[in-house]
Amino acid sequence: MLNRQKTILELLRLADRPVSKLELVKWAFVLSRETPTRGGGSFYEFLPYHFGPYSFSLQREIDALAGEGRVEAAEKTWACKDPLAGADLSPGVRQDARRIVSRFQNWPTGEVIDYVYRTYPAFTVNSKRERLAERKVATLAVYTAGYEGRQIDGFLDLLVQTGIQRLLDVRNNPVARRYGFHKSTLSRLCGLLGIEYAHIPELGIPSEERQNRNTTDDDAKMFDDYERIALPKYTKDVDRVGTFMAEKPSVLVCMEAESHRCHRSRLGAEVSRRTGLPLIHLGGGR
Repeated sequence: MLNRQKTILELLRLADRPVSKLELVKWAFVLSRETPTRGGGSFYEFLPYHFGPYSFSLQREIDALAGEGRVEAAEKTWACKDPLAGADLSPGVRQDARRIVSRFQNWPTGEVIDYVYRTYPAFTVNSKRERLAERKVATLAVYTAGYEGRQIDGFLDLLVQTGIQRLLDVRNNPVARRYGFHKSTLSRLCGLLGIEYAHIPELGIPSEERQNRNTTDDDAKMFDDYERIALPKYTKDVDRVGTFMAEKPSVLVCMEAESHRCHRSRLGAEVSRRTGLPLIHLGGGR
């Protein structure tokens, strides 16, 4: 069991009552923002959804904990069934969990939501309850981003807060072991956030061409070959990307966090040259 899952169970254990699902997500969000440990390394990341900050990863992992019998899940609440789950958490994380529960456990759910909304208005841009900020729309540019080192929630939050309206997946084979980045899941989650999704596999590099890369020189040669051979071969697809970029704020997405380690840097540069739009690489790591 991951430490972040143990932290969620510790919050439920300390509450010593069924906790509404909205409450728990907001507790976890405040824990990640307002405590010294921020929930520990690799804690949940959040994005703006229907009732403020939300984490698809947290929801998925609590469902798994319920399946294991560690959480009692009702229609609108969760409760801890594993009182020892958080016993080996660091003292700092346990203390911060105690702070959060002591602070919020007697607040009505609506007051917890109101506090989070007022304090973090950027997370209300997709809210069905109340919007205290307008969703940003980025200026037109050739944006690129890599998801390496990110959870899906933090990565999609980066796109929302930047003002991206379309994700262009330029992986040749869009599979991923990390939750949320497989093509079908990524497309679905983008749709829930009002971000269009398009997959352009022709502009990716096939996995067999990525084998036996051991040095930066190997990478440079692969990217040089991509720029020299693949981009001229698929010029219609490159022009299609240019059209997308000129229509609305769109981002080229692949795995590597650092753009210079990814073929999207060469693709982005070519699209920028053809369209005259600036090339902007968005940060990928947490």
